[in-house]
Amino acid sequence: MTDKRKGVIFAPLKAALYILSILYAMAIFARRLLYRFKILKSHSVPIKVISVGNLTLGGTGKTPFTIALAGILENELKRSAAVLIRGYGWDEQALLKKNMPDIPVLVGEDRAKSAHKAIRLYGSQFAILDDGFQHWELKRDLDIVLVDARNPFGNGRLFPRGVLREPLSALKRAHVVVLTKVNKASPSHLEALRSRIRAINSHVVFLEAVHRPKYLYDPKARKNRDIFFAKGKKVILVSSIGDPEYFEETAKDLGAVVLEHISFGDHHNYTLRDVETIIRRCGGRSLDFLITTEKDAVKFARMSFSFGAYTMMQLAIEMEITAGKELLVARLNSLYSR
Repeated sequence: MTDKRKGVIFAPLKAALYILSILYAMAIFARRLLYRFKILKSHSVPIKVISVGNLTLGGTGKTPFTIALAGILENELKRSAAVLIRGYGWDEQALLKKNMPDIPVLVGEDRAKSAHKAIRLYGSQFAILDDGFQHWELKRDLDIVLVDARNPFGNGRLFPRGVLREPLSALKRAHVVVLTKVNKASPSHLEALRSRIRAINSHVVFLEAVHRPKYLYDPKARKNRDIFFAKGKKVILVSSIGDPEYFEETAKDLGAVVLEHISFGDHHNYTLRDVETIIRRCGGRSLDFLITTEKDAVKFARMSFSFGAYTMMQLAIEMEITAGKELLVARLNSLYSR
């Protein structure tokens, strides 16, 4: 899917995945036709709907951006917001509620029903669809698409041969494109990426954002540590996220000495055997502590896993919009005034 593995030995598998990607493309096209000819219907709701999504399989930062967007609506525009999620896992809901304790998070496959519930129970004025770009069942007023500036579209192929969930032409539907992790891309690369996207959608508004480390949470001391607490410390990283390389780079940027990164697949459900493997790989090493992501920490807490004598610190990250925020605020104000 990523083309990181080369050689003749992988050619048959890549060919098989390519055939499956053709079937996947046909399914996408058929679904679009069903909605275009109103065989399947998109529902309207009496609330402003904003979709936050992407074109690729994970790693762009949809959840941190959703949290940042909800904060802008509530604190700067003074508009009440609710977040609507499908609810594939309890962990996503728990992570959102942890970072947005005062903002409703409604879970359900029928997000039109969730939107009505947000109006009825909370008087919400905006509904944010987390991972909603491919959600056709609910009409939206604003489509925000996140693009990883370092690796925007993978190998440019559709799933499962590549990481694209839709063809690049789907960017025509986007109103706002957020280039994330811009601190890891050169200015020339960013401009080339903007030009590539403008060639598809000349009316799109661009934002730039970075993942900013906030603190390290120490579960044994039950308190937050300054992010520079990791400087010079020997650590092992544990993660199951879409972009483990970026997590490792972030830890190294904080000055941590990374002995090993134990990386599982995105959305991995940890088992007791996984925890035993992690503890075993820590054994016999001069180790200060482990570091995991907030997303993974929620999973470990849910299962009440213990790491024995080892401390599993969690690195809290927030999304910071570094360019174009005023354009987003203006668009949101315009949206509500309509």
